[in-house]
Amino acid sequence: MSAALSANTQAILLLTAPLIAGRGAPSEDLLSDEDYNRLARHLRDLKLQPLDLLAGDAGAVLDACRALVDPERLRRLLGRGFLLGQMVERWQTRGINVVSRADAAYPRRLKARLREDAPPVLYGCGEFGLVDRGGLAVVGSQIAGLSTEMMETASRADLARES
Repeated sequence: MSAALSANTQAILLLTAPLIAGRGAPSEDLLSDEDYNRLARHLRDLKLQPLDLLAGDAGAVLDACRALVDPERLRRLLGRGFLLGQMVERWQTRGINVVSRADAAYPRRLKARLREDAPPVLYGCGEFGLVDRGGLAVVGSQIAGLSTEMMETASRADLARES
């Protein structure tokens, strides 16, 4: 990672990332992308950002989010700072970059196409800016969550746009 994580990215990681080192199990409290998107919209409506959840006086912000997420759940997730520090160090030693939708370095093209469905956090090696130039390789689980039909439709749509 060429730069330290922004406070917004730290907050988003604490809320959504498994942060497991070794044999640990991911927290069952993690916010799904859908839950995080609702929370992010709510914070934006309140003229706040994810980093405001980390402030020393964040109690009022947590209470303002009570209708969406239990404040205790948020406290547990946000209290994983030590684990986050360990993971950031691990990512840095392996050359893994981390960027969130809240960062200027997040690929504009991905954000423009997917809007609020863009992943809250991206992990990768190399320059994220290359994504904006076209062409993308994604490495992940074989259980992608998208049906073959949906992936073929998306692929045909991309080919039609590039023609």
